[in-house]
Amino acid sequence: MNEKEIFHVIYNAAHNNAIDLLKESKILFEAKHYPRSYFLALTALEELSKSQMAADVYTSYIKADKFYKHYSKHNKKLNRIEWAHSDAIEFAYYLRDKYGEQIEIKKPSIKKRMQSLYVDIGENESLQTPNNTINKQDAEEMIHIVMVALQQIITRTEYYGHQIGTKGFMK
Repeated sequence: MNEKEIFHVIYNAAHNNAIDLLKESKILFEAKHYPRSYFLALTALEELSKSQMAADVYTSYIKADKFYKHYSKHNKKLNRIEWAHSDAIEFAYYLRDKYGEQIEIKKPSIKKRMQSLYVDIGENESLQTPNNTINKQDAEEMIHIVMVALQQIITRTEYYGHQIGTKGFMK
């Protein structure tokens, strides 16, 4: 298998892993385990970013060295998939809070990712735990972003027949 083919394999594997992570995130969400649901959904988004970067190498949109500089860095993967957050805002009309107000979709962040897993000391030496920093709305927003990203990827590649990768998403 040549290097180009390897990136197609990475594309498929990371894409499928993102789908599995999203499914598991939804299971945790339904069980009211919101911090871990958030974490898995954010990880799914990172895997989608990785899959799209691998597709970009496969289609010669970017060079392999750029992939290697980004694929293991959380913040760089999130920066490369910012379009998903923008698109999620456009498709957020059905997300409502308990008062019926539309929910503002917050941008994914590494800080919140860490808060979803670890106990920390916050301002004024207050104890911060995953359960008191990540709530239902946070997890719901992250799941929404991933679902929109997947929908956009599938629509562009399978429905419209565009090439795989980020060429059509980078705004």
